[in-house]
Amino acid sequence: MKEQALRSGNGNLFKNGVATSGKLHLTSKYIYHFPHAMNLNRQESKIALEEVDRVHLINHHIMKLLPVPNGLEIVLKSGDAMRFVVNGRKRWKRDIEKALDKARQQTT
Repeated sequence: MKEQALRSGNGNLFKNGVATSGKLHLTSKYIYHFPHAMNLNRQESKIALEEVDRVHLINHHIMKLLPVPNGLEIVLKSGDAMRFVVNGRKRWKRDIEKALDKARQQTT
C-alpha cells in the first residue's frame, strides 16, 4: 500500500528537554518529524501508526508558569511518549486519530 499524505505543518519536537524545530508530516502509515537545517540535531523521527497507543492534548509552559495550549503528546504502545508543539493541535489530534482508526481497520 502506498503512503498517502494527510497533513503537514510546522512542529517542534521535544527530546530530553530540548526543542527541535521542523516540519511534522502525517501519512497513512507514519508520523514524520523533519528538523530544519539550522538545528544542531538534524535526526529525523518516524513513528509507525501501528506503534501509537493514544494521542493527548497538552500544555507547554512559559517559564514554568504560564500554560500555553499548543502541545500534542503521542504515547506509544511501549509506554514512551513524544511531545510536539504544533499549530491547530485539536485538528492534528483529530487527523491522527482518524489515520489510526483507518490503519487499525486495515490490519483486522
